[in-house]
Order: sequence, then structure tokens, then C-alpha cells
Amino acid sequence: MMRRLIPLCLLLVTGSLAAADFTLLDRNTARSLFDPASYKQPTIVALWSSDCNYCRKNLELLSSLAKRNKRLRVITVAAEPENAQLGPILKRYALAGPHYAYGNDSPDAIAYAIDPNWGGELPRTFLFDGSGRQEKVSGVLSVDMLKKM
Repeated sequence: MMRRLIPLCLLLVTGSLAAADFTLLDRNTARSLFDPASYKQPTIVALWSSDCNYCRKNLELLSSLAKRNKRLRVITVAAEPENAQLGPILKRYALAGPHYAYGNDSPDAIAYAIDPNWGGELPRTFLFDGSGRQEKVSGVLSVDMLKKM
């Protein structure tokens, strides 16, 4: 009986820990992550927060789009330090990643590196077309809005 429980416990523990691995974002990584020249395929970078209900609506929409379009890459950036709440939220939406969370640089420095004109409102979404063009959207996304872009 004990032999059967050990693999089950390992599966449960590793499954919950691997829900979402986060890379800590600093200002240098932020500059390159939000550089349109970095992308050779359609990519969406979604900034969100664990206490933002509108962010969750965007994550749900992006998840469904990514499932339908395998070429679309969705990168998430938690606009807060990594914490225990972030992984389970992203696991719910099954977004493959990569996933970032604010690191040790000051939040203002990271936000400025992301976009000097950004006021910090969430959700904030960056759409890269893969050929050097980008669109920035603050607020809740819609399917129609994304189609137009």
C-alpha cells in the first residue's frame, strides 16, 4: 500500500509546483521582451495581476485564442512580485508561457522599461504581428477588437 501512495504523492506535489514557472522580470529583460523586433511570429504579451478581475477575463480569452491558433504565442507578465497565488491562476487558463513576474528592480523602473507612456493600468496587452508592428491595449479585450488588430 505504501508503494502506491508514494508515487501518487509525488505526482500531486510535482503537479502543483510545476503549474507555472516564472522568470523574474527586471528592466533589461522588460526592454527586450517588449521590443517589437524580438518577434518573428504573432505574439501577445499580457500584463495582469492576481487581484484584477478584468485581467482574468483577458487571460480566459487569450487562452481560447491560443488553443485555436497554434501559431499564436501568449506571454504573461504578472505586474507584481512572484507569489503563491500566481501559479494556480495561470494553471486555470492553461497558457503555455513563458510566464514572468516582477523581480527585484523597482516596480516603477520595470513599468517604465515596458512602456514609458504606460500609467500602470491593468490589464495591459501588447500585440506583436511578427513583422515589427505592435498594438497596445489597456482594458478588457474582445474577439472583435483582436480581429481588427
